[in-house]
Amino acid sequence: MRLLVFLALPTLAWHGYERGFAPWLWAALVLGLVLFIGMVQRHAKLREAIEHEQHLVTLNQWALARLERDFSALPDCPESLRPLFDKQDLDINLFGPASMGQLLFNQATGLGDRRIAHWLTQPAQDEALRDRQQAITELAGCRDLRQALAAYALHLNARGLDLGRLGEWVAGEDSAGFTPLQVALGRGATVASLVCMGGVLGGGLPAATLLACVGINLVLYALRAKAWHGVFAGADDSADTLNGLTRWLTHVAGQPFASPCLQRLAGQLTVGEAPPARAVRRLDSILGYARLRHNPTIGVFAQAVLLWDFHCALALSRWRRQHRTHLPAWLEVLAELEALSAFAGLADENPGWCFARQVDEPSLTAQGACHPLLHPERAVPNPVALVPGQVTIITGSNMSGKTTYMRTVALNLRLAQAGSVVAAQAFRFGRMRMVSSISVADSLEQGLSYFMSEVLQVKAVIDTVRQSPVPVLYLLDELLKGTNEKERNLAIIEILRTLCAHQALGLLTTHNVALATDPALQGLGCNIYFEEGYEDAGEQGLSFNYQLRHGVSRNTNAIRLLRRMGVLGHD
Repeated sequence: MRLLVFLALPTLAWHGYERGFAPWLWAALVLGLVLFIGMVQRHAKLREAIEHEQHLVTLNQWALARLERDFSALPDCPESLRPLFDKQDLDINLFGPASMGQLLFNQATGLGDRRIAHWLTQPAQDEALRDRQQAITELAGCRDLRQALAAYALHLNARGLDLGRLGEWVAGEDSAGFTPLQVALGRGATVASLVCMGGVLGGGLPAATLLACVGINLVLYALRAKAWHGVFAGADDSADTLNGLTRWLTHVAGQPFASPCLQRLAGQLTVGEAPPARAVRRLDSILGYARLRHNPTIGVFAQAVLLWDFHCALALSRWRRQHRTHLPAWLEVLAELEALSAFAGLADENPGWCFARQVDEPSLTAQGACHPLLHPERAVPNPVALVPGQVTIITGSNMSGKTTYMRTVALNLRLAQAGSVVAAQAFRFGRMRMVSSISVADSLEQGLSYFMSEVLQVKAVIDTVRQSPVPVLYLLDELLKGTNEKERNLAIIEILRTLCAHQALGLLTTHNVALATDPALQGLGCNIYFEEGYEDAGEQGLSFNYQLRHGVSRNTNAIRLLRRMGVLGHD
């Protein structure tokens, strides 16, 4: 229909040119133009509505994948966030493939994802934790709101809009420098051009007057075009893409939040003379008009007669001055709400999880703690009890769950320190910093052997414990595998004594029963273990229940596993 109306307009105009413009013809042309513009706008709204629904479908598909822990069906963690996570974070599956990041990222804009990463890596304390927990509790029950905001974020991401860059542009210096004289000259030249054009078309002025005005405009454009275009630098990629941000701000502004944190964030959207949604819509319009300069046909005419870039740059410069402090504040609200919404989604999708409680004692205890990345029906709950100055030594055979238990503690602590729900029935933790030595590799490039890489990791752990102003939780997985057993045991005992002397608390996994039962470690901690069972008398019937037990494991299963995998024969 839009195409038919568009074709009818030149047909009517040609008819008027040939036979004269009767009143009905003028009315038909005006009506056709209005109808065409209305259909263009309606079509744009329909396309946006369809795109929004498609984003909601995508979000629900991802939600189903998260419920099933089908990480292959989820988008990868954004590569731009990798520098925010260190090796320890990768060791505990906080970021990367099949990680906590895959459950939390990609539902927000880049600003929101960066805020989520910050919360996961920088522990919050006291009041901030309570505020986040209250806000997450409220948002967990607002699934429609969370999905709508996430759909608008996907809209912005699909258009490639970098809100961080937009915020930097608004807060930056304005290079145009519009003086009152320049504004008067620009506006005067435009008015003169329009008056001359009307006079020439009406027959009252010669064409030379219009040409003179066009010449003046082109001279002004040649002298100031570089400065005017400098105003658009940093905002050009936002043109015609800000509608998602407008709708996001509109959606949030109308919410009757109850928690103090959400009320405070919503209140920050009232900063400024105009509502944020209206201000951003105005910015979107200005940037859309400014894109006309990229049209080689219409753009030349617009510059010659109307000084189009001057007026766009002036409007954009004024918008920038008016909202230089407002837009960064609004984007801060967006980042905070998106982070809260992501953790609220985690709470909504895992109703069996609980909020952690921060206590004054530097300890970590939990009941029914599970690995957050395992499917709830497969995750086995176990208790946790870690206190300062003591080490918990975990023994057990291969694949019995030692390292998984260690990562269970680490991931849940990171979630607790972010203010999120945790995969446990109850979880209490004090202020602490976490360090680990889990995965080790040699480095040909750096000339490091496997053992030297281990030594450097252990040194980093001990240095952290000695220098940290708060208690340290350490996670040590099979220490010093790169040397002989006798020296390894002696070294590990001294390492554990040093850590306990500095009131650190932590976990150590080992296959070495002699180490776990060494008299030198008596009184420094406790022993727990995991072990396998056998479904039948044969060696093929290995099974694991992943239930924590107190004491030291005496079982080994390396030979059985090798035979089970066909590496060794059965004779």
